[in-house]
Amino acid sequence: MTSEDREYLFDHAQQLSEVLNEECIELLGMLEKIEDRVAISRKINKLEDDGDHIFHEFADRLHAVEQDPERRINIFQMARHIEECVDMIDELSMTIVRYNTRTVSPGIKASVNAIAGCVKKEMHLLNIMRTYEPENKELFIRAINEFDAFKVDFYKMYDMLIFGLFSQAHDTVDIIRCKAIYDAVKDIFKAFEVSADDCYKYVMARNNDTDIFAADN
Repeated sequence: MTSEDREYLFDHAQQLSEVLNEECIELLGMLEKIEDRVAISRKINKLEDDGDHIFHEFADRLHAVEQDPERRINIFQMARHIEECVDMIDELSMTIVRYNTRTVSPGIKASVNAIAGCVKKEMHLLNIMRTYEPENKELFIRAINEFDAFKVDFYKMYDMLIFGLFSQAHDTVDIIRCKAIYDAVKDIFKAFEVSADDCYKYVMARNNDTDIFAADN
């Protein structure tokens, strides 16, 4: 691929991350105005649709410019994993609507705030990857570990939230509703974990003098 192709692909990967961030902003707004959950969920769904278009443009360009099958699939998967996070936040917003959530517990707020923090770190990582040089390896590894730490912290939070649901007096419908939301959040963090693995693989490849995003000129 040429330098122009490389910049195009990174531009679109970063646009996907920006869509992810905009979804989080809307999701946080939904928790503040839960009575507007249906309208806000539609906005998030529109953002998810925007993300699909960005990803399709990314994939079309990649297919046209990268002839090496292994490099092509590796680059494709990195963007695909970001796009899956975009899809899952849309699914989370629909879960909140689907279960007719009328009140927002501290656990739900904490869960969504954790997602928002993780998205910011993912955007930071992608920017570092775009300008990565081997001498910055320690900075990159630190950023990956910080990204991955959000998942570890949420899994601990998840256990406490589920324990609280089933150990305290709760309405059965409320238990079903909250568990569905917490499980949807957990799925998002599983997707983030895959993105963190992509970053580790990128560093390992660069250490072996292999850059899947390398320009031919």
